[in-house]
Amino acid sequence: MNNNVSMLSKSIRFALLFGTSVAAAMPAMAQEAVSEEEKSVEVSERITVTGSRIRRVELDSNTPVFTFDAENISVRGFTNAADMLNQSPLFGGSQTPLGGQDGFNAGQNQVNLFDLGTQRTLTLVNGRRLVTSQSAVAGGSQVDLNTIPASLIERIETVPLTGAASYGADAIAGTVNIILKEDYEGFEFTGQYGNNEDNNAQSIQFSTLAGGNFANGRGNITFGMEYTRDDGLLQCDQDFLCNNNIGFDNASNRLVDRDGDGVADDLNGDGVIDANDSTSLTLAYEELRLALFTPYGSVTPNAAGRFLAPFGLGAFPDGNFYAFNPDGSLGTCEQGPSQTRSILTRGGDEFCGTDFFDTVTQIRSPTSRYNTYASFRFDITDNITFKQDFIYSNTKGSELVNQGGFQTGFFGGTSAAITLNMNNPFLSEQARTTLRDAGLEGDTFGLHRFNNDLLGSGANANETQVWRVSNILEGVFEAFDREFYWDVSVVHGRSDILVETTGIVDGRFLNAVDARLVDDAMLEQIRLQDPDNADDDLADLNAALGVLQGSNGGSTANISRGDTICGAYADLAAGTLTGFNERATGSGLVDEDIPFLDGCVPLNLFGSQASPEALDFITGGTQLASSNNLQTVWTANIGSYLFELPAGYVDFVIGTERRIEKGEYNPSVGLRVPITRSSVSRPVKGGFDTEEYYAEIAVPIISDDMGIPFVQSLEFSGAYRYQEFNTQAPRGYDDRTTDADVYQASLKWQVNEDLGLRGTYATAFRNPSIQELFQPASQSFILGDDPCDSRTVGLGPNPEVRRANCESIGIDTDTFISNIQDGTISGGVVSGNPGLEPETNKSYSAGVIYTPSYVEGLEIAIDYYNLEIEDSIADVDFEIQAATCFDSNNFPNEAACDSFVRDENNQVISATNQPANVALSTFESVTARVFYEFSLADMGDISIDAFTQHNITNEFQATPASEVTEDVGDFADPDWLGTVDTTWTYGDWLVSHRMRWQTSVLIDPLDQRLYASSWEVQEDGSYSGNLTNKSGSRFINDLSVRYTVTENTSVQLNILNMLDRKPDANGSIAEAAGHYGVDERLGRRFSVRFNSKF
Repeated sequence: MNNNVSMLSKSIRFALLFGTSVAAAMPAMAQEAVSEEEKSVEVSERITVTGSRIRRVELDSNTPVFTFDAENISVRGFTNAADMLNQSPLFGGSQTPLGGQDGFNAGQNQVNLFDLGTQRTLTLVNGRRLVTSQSAVAGGSQVDLNTIPASLIERIETVPLTGAASYGADAIAGTVNIILKEDYEGFEFTGQYGNNEDNNAQSIQFSTLAGGNFANGRGNITFGMEYTRDDGLLQCDQDFLCNNNIGFDNASNRLVDRDGDGVADDLNGDGVIDANDSTSLTLAYEELRLALFTPYGSVTPNAAGRFLAPFGLGAFPDGNFYAFNPDGSLGTCEQGPSQTRSILTRGGDEFCGTDFFDTVTQIRSPTSRYNTYASFRFDITDNITFKQDFIYSNTKGSELVNQGGFQTGFFGGTSAAITLNMNNPFLSEQARTTLRDAGLEGDTFGLHRFNNDLLGSGANANETQVWRVSNILEGVFEAFDREFYWDVSVVHGRSDILVETTGIVDGRFLNAVDARLVDDAMLEQIRLQDPDNADDDLADLNAALGVLQGSNGGSTANISRGDTICGAYADLAAGTLTGFNERATGSGLVDEDIPFLDGCVPLNLFGSQASPEALDFITGGTQLASSNNLQTVWTANIGSYLFELPAGYVDFVIGTERRIEKGEYNPSVGLRVPITRSSVSRPVKGGFDTEEYYAEIAVPIISDDMGIPFVQSLEFSGAYRYQEFNTQAPRGYDDRTTDADVYQASLKWQVNEDLGLRGTYATAFRNPSIQELFQPASQSFILGDDPCDSRTVGLGPNPEVRRANCESIGIDTDTFISNIQDGTISGGVVSGNPGLEPETNKSYSAGVIYTPSYVEGLEIAIDYYNLEIEDSIADVDFEIQAATCFDSNNFPNEAACDSFVRDENNQVISATNQPANVALSTFESVTARVFYEFSLADMGDISIDAFTQHNITNEFQATPASEVTEDVGDFADPDWLGTVDTTWTYGDWLVSHRMRWQTSVLIDPLDQRLYASSWEVQEDGSYSGNLTNKSGSRFINDLSVRYTVTENTSVQLNILNMLDRKPDANGSIAEAAGHYGVDERLGRRFSVRFNSKF
């Protein structure tokens, strides 16, 4: 840390010494260079730019600043700040309402600068922090941009890789500063309606903005409200995306016929077609169905058997496979051909498999949000001003679908196939007859089904409320023959998140599926247990049920012969109730009841016939989990100039900040105990506070009037920040104090009026989140690949070392099949790590700005970025730990080897998962922006704004012993991407076209093998069809047309994905690889916007 201070000191000292020497050589010039009037401008009337607290004469910076203003939002018809940012190449991999969601983040918008992780992008509002909307059980302190009213945004400034020295933690990838409108006068109304061409993606937004001055202009009040609603959309709502699951087989060396002439290609050019002309080829299989179960239940004659038609598993003696229809009738199902004897089949009907992956995929979460904003300003004196702003946001989001659980012979425990009896009262006579005719001889059969219909698609919903109020006192004063500017502020924010979720309560489920008919056989069984009360067997059953349902004094329930009840009631009356239905006295769940039987309603699993009452019973109703975050930030700054150099004044700012963050997560009782198929949730509580001190300096070294060749101006700026980080640990943990410091050094060299150069070296840090620090240990599933499995032992950075280490503990690496390789097992333990340190990084950037005086209106900026994150916080799960262990030359003494346990058969039985400061990330990229504006005389004006990004590398290494993975080259991080905006204004008309593009990428960036879809095998054994190793380039075209009806009223039409781009010409291959985005999924969209000002 001290080295950082030393480097900064040396940089500043050099700049000061250099400037002083110039001053000594030209004292007269210095005195003439800056007048008293200019000095006044340089202090009291300056403005700040994101990335620095020093006030400057112009909206200028030594580091790249990318600005998106209110006009950008309006022209494109964006209803959310995140939508605008995510169309910029600078942002990728953001958390959005698009695609799959988790419970606490459903519908949220968290931006991700340079795709380095949402937790590494610092988001500010008016230059100050906003409380996170992230749950205390999620990593990071991300801000949900849904809470920011888009209609009130003045501009958004983004500074890549910088901001830590000025604003503190989390600015590793950079800083996003959202600046809202203030001092507004008048009234404005905006309404917008949007939809897609298929009329299934409706969006609406209404917003108002009002403001006015008072006290002769000394004060202003601005107030705004905004309501936005976006409908959700399932994948299967789009016909072209449904029933089209696609998978690949294992690559093999195969002959190929690329030109389709029916003859294999002579790849090596020797004139002979033989094995030497084969190439690595992977075959794509379309219309795949998951064959383990069906939506309404498939049956097997062996209750303990498995259903998998491609392997012949589950066939009845007559050779057929059977499944239930939605109405509960039973019929044969037609299986499609197997994809190389896997769990997937091609085609077939929906009753012998399920279009599983499409049916559990959503395109967009339904969201609604209500935002209010108010700002207040009052000039107490000519030199002191008080400001206050207030934000309230209420956002609701949900998942439309999730994986609600299964019953299959390939799983164990309560997810195994259900054994049902032929005398089940819900089984229709048609189904009984069909089963007997198919050859079923016993009295039981197995049922295998997908249970989403039991859980209402298994989706989660959340509601997030955010409050934030900031109070600012700022002003200027004169002292020591100079003018100082200062400000003190306190910002307080709170977020409350409530999640609703449902899950199958296993004990209730098992009781409910055991449906029995109240008949003579049941009553006889009860009578046998109490022969002295032979005439009251039905009364005994009623009494048992009545007491359990909560009746007073043992009063009876109304059960008659012929009723269907939960079988456990009969066992209770007969005195044979055992197992999980023991009484729960002292459990905290109930008093003396039997928790999994009380109120039991029998469940019909045949088809889609379950009653609402039965569904309510097996889920126990909605489970709730709440989370809240508190944030308070005190800040004080003072700035002026230190002294005068020949090139100008040396400006400075010093400041201090105190920040308190607290977070808490509280799941309901049903989520805290292991009664469902989900992992147990534990309460989380903790916090931290920081004390921070910082300073910035700007040193003009050379100015234009010095007459130095090739140097119109040269300025150095530096910043330093020190942080003391104190954890507020929950019970069972010790408080800790750590410190960190960061610095930034920048140089801007204006060569002449046309050409400028800039460069920055900076460090940054991110504090561990409350969840990363204090998540209590809880049981989980063990996920990932076992490095000793015969299918993965040949992988890793050194396969020979891995194989030898695995064999040293007695594993036969040629045949060993791990128990976690084909699924998940329990035995995992997830916890936080209170010993985490802040993760740190170092970065540098260099750029050129060219504004040729001979081409009016042309601006060109090119910047290079390089970043390395050290000690990055990463979840170290079983797969990472096991690979680190067995790939190490220090085996078995590598620390990671102690994180998991194998049994006598070398199967994994337990493993720990907790975050650690072990990962390393590197990032390298170049951005270029060209802006050109010119006039067409009487035909209006045209502006062209082209932005391009070239990703060079984005590497991640989970641990020092892990393989390095490279993200650049896949669809989410292509080598090249960009936008081109062309806008024409003419009188009352504005027409703007945006093209978003990215280059073609490899289907598999790590392997250039070919992929084939719609393939055929020729007579000579070669494969023809659509053969490629790439997905095509991507071009999305958007159009905006605005007409100004009157001076204050305008209407606007927006068309997104104007050419209705679908997954590219490589068809199913690009779809299977996920090489298309939300624009292709939603199809062509339009919106109509109305705006009026008074």
